Amino acid sequence: MPTSSHTTKTQITVTLSPEIAHQLDSLLKDSEIRSRSQMVEEALRRWLADQVQQEIETKTEEYYRSLSANEQEEDKEWTTIAAEAAKPLWEK
Repeated sequence: MPTSSHTTKTQITVTLSPEIAHQLDSLLKDSEIRSRSQMVEEALRRWLADQVQQEIETKTEEYYRSLSANEQEEDKEWTTIAAEAAKPLWEK
């Protein structure tokens, strides 16, 4: 996700091991990304998106695990109905 160059950014300091810094520099050589800062920001953006996705998955799993036996059966029935309704679309 590109960011606008007009965006005000907050400067922070990050200390990395020499191995990680070397890997970043190696990746920068073959990348459209122009700086370590930009690369770290993109990595953090992706990590944060992954965290949100994991939270959604956790909450979804918790929801389905909390269903009663009757609710689970009803969910299976709705899944079957939805799959049958979608089948003509898949066969196109």
